[in-house]
Amino acid sequence: MEDRNKKNNSPLSLEETNLSRRWPSWVLLAGILLLFLVVPIVSLMSGQLSSFLRSSPLPSDNAWISGPLSSAHKIPELNQNCQACHTVPFQKVQDDTCLTCHADAQQHIDGEMHPVVNLDEVRCASCHREHNKPANLVRHDDQLCIGCHEDLSESGLETALEDVGGFGLEHREKGKPAPHPALSVSILTAEGVPGSMTWHAERAKLADNPVENSNLSFPHDVHLDAAGVDGPDGNTQLVCNDCHVTDGAGELMRPISMENNCRACHTLVFDPDAPERELPHGDPAQVVLALEEFYARQFLRNSLGRAPTQEEIQDFVLRRPGGSVKQRGAQALTMAEPWGKARSVAEEVFTRTTCKTCHEISQTSDADGALSWQVAEVKLTEQWMTKSVFNHRSHRSSDCSLCHAAAESEQATDVLMPDMPVCDSCHTGVRSHESKTPTSCIACHEFHRPALAPWRSGERPLEQALRDSASKPSKASTNL
Repeated sequence: MEDRNKKNNSPLSLEETNLSRRWPSWVLLAGILLLFLVVPIVSLMSGQLSSFLRSSPLPSDNAWISGPLSSAHKIPELNQNCQACHTVPFQKVQDDTCLTCHADAQQHIDGEMHPVVNLDEVRCASCHREHNKPANLVRHDDQLCIGCHEDLSESGLETALEDVGGFGLEHREKGKPAPHPALSVSILTAEGVPGSMTWHAERAKLADNPVENSNLSFPHDVHLDAAGVDGPDGNTQLVCNDCHVTDGAGELMRPISMENNCRACHTLVFDPDAPERELPHGDPAQVVLALEEFYARQFLRNSLGRAPTQEEIQDFVLRRPGGSVKQRGAQALTMAEPWGKARSVAEEVFTRTTCKTCHEISQTSDADGALSWQVAEVKLTEQWMTKSVFNHRSHRSSDCSLCHAAAESEQATDVLMPDMPVCDSCHTGVRSHESKTPTSCIACHEFHRPALAPWRSGERPLEQALRDSASKPSKASTNL
């Protein structure tokens, strides 16, 4: 009985111990504030103290980090120095801080042509969020773009851009407003006459069946004939990458040139008796000069009946000014023969055979009636979709004919670029459940557009940036 009474008299709660709960709570709170607020704040006043605390088990401002840095920012200058970005305690990271390193980050739109208040108010960190899990420094969700582009009229923009509601066939099938519009291309167009042409890019919708006027005659169907073509080694069956080879980045095709892509089959031989001799490519005046030199040499050899001896050559070199060259039977021949032959062959290659096969030729004559020829400058559009990104290397498992109907193309004016239905056959939106490749807006479109000025206001005027871009060699053209 006595043991039972002792058990009943044992303290069962904190209140029965007569111990106060308040002062331990205050001590605990003070300790938390000291270790995780005061100490980190004090350490911010001294770089050495801050570095010491971060490298030790003691509390530091690392306790405030909500998550790890993304891999892109895990560099010594940032990983061990919070103040590199958080310049003012308890304030959000400002854009100027981001632009300290990312000064070349371009704007999204031409701020002077399209002043969008909503975009000006968006912070870098609104899209590029750090210290979050899962790490997502770059937004890939379509809402980043569709939030504005689904209804551009709400932004107050006066623009020819069409509204976009998403990517993939599901947007069309479900009747959603503003699906992805038909694709447009940039086509090089020439102005002027041969010899003084200027080229500029014009935008055109593929749905309008645009044409490319490159001044080149080239039928793809003939070159891709399944029966083959006559090559230097006999019958040859050509494939696309015999001529079209991607650049180092896998994005664009290397420039097409006569020397690298055509000359193996299209030789510039002009005389069957001299198959080793070929005409120069590119300058009509040099072609005529080469013909005159060749047939003048032939004339001299035929006049002598043989090649001149070294003695005769030396006699020519040492003759007195005004003296004559010893020629056997030269008086019986007309001096107009080699030039007449050269002009005859020139007219043949320019107007009927060699040059005419691929080029646009125009003929003129001077006051004396001497003929001359001009070849229209050739420029091939190299970068068709200048407002998007496309990497051929990522699509190397697909046959070229899936996107480019080259085997059926009879004219060089055909634009062989695919429109949206071709893309839809393999790609779909990121939220789609189709068995296709989920593709976000920024997979093809860049938010920061390289042609525009850096985001930092006043550092580099937009007009200067555009002038700098225009002064560089154009990516959209190449000389043949």
